[in-house]
Amino acid sequence: MGTAQRKMVPREHGAYAELLFPIVSVFLGGLPTTSTWLLAVGAIACFLANEPLLVLVGQRGTRTKREESDRAQRALLIFVLVALGTGVAGILLATTTVQYAVGVPLVLGVGLVMLAMQGLERSMMGEALAASTLSSIAIPLGLSAGLSLASTLAVALIWLVTSLLGTAVVRLTVARTKAKTNEDLARVRFKRALLVLVCLGVIAVGAAAPYGSRVGLWVLAAAVPVAVVVLVMAVLQPTTRRLRLMGWSLVAANLCSLIAVVTTLKIIQNFDAVEPTLPFPMF
Repeated sequence: MGTAQRKMVPREHGAYAELLFPIVSVFLGGLPTTSTWLLAVGAIACFLANEPLLVLVGQRGTRTKREESDRAQRALLIFVLVALGTGVAGILLATTTVQYAVGVPLVLGVGLVMLAMQGLERSMMGEALAASTLSSIAIPLGLSAGLSLASTLAVALIWLVTSLLGTAVVRLTVARTKAKTNEDLARVRFKRALLVLVCLGVIAVGAAAPYGSRVGLWVLAAAVPVAVVVLVMAVLQPTTRRLRLMGWSLVAANLCSLIAVVTTLKIIQNFDAVEPTLPFPMF
């Protein structure tokens, strides 16, 4: 694509992973229906509409708004029409439970758009809301793909936690580099200690999940790879020169988590299918 065309797609590369990992988890781990496909396309179209909207409201600069407004209007119109068409069709074909579940990412998305229009999408609050919005897409998709409510919520929680951990360790690395006073360094050390504790907590929950009585929550163990990688980064304290290596390490950890999520969902489905035929209770 040309330079002007590239401006009409979101620039935040990490957001693509935050969007696609929940969707891929559901499609590979569940049994997607027509409604699932339509809702997924609608969610992707909403995501792509973010960039032309920011261009039109001036968040990408007045020069970009002046030079690319026509292209942004066309792109926004196309993405909105696709989102409305596929989204409404997916909702109409979905069950009542899924229809209510669509409201979760929809409400969060509206809040995210409001923050983005104010230029706060890269603030701590904006990135946290973005992670919540994109991970919550797994809820209606998972329910429409035949996953249980517990499994669906666990999938959304995993990708929310992994996104927040990855964002936190990157922001912490940048903050440590920019720290100029002892107070700044003390603040960074406190946040690093807090991040280490959170990682240890995620690892503990993930390790204990397979031993719990709620089969649908076994999938929580899939968050362990990302938590381990973030823990190592928090302890080693790499500099900003290692950001690219950190990024690829997080990608590899997320891929391991994706494999673990899909595998666990398949095990849970097989277990749910076999359990009613067993002559004795498993738990």
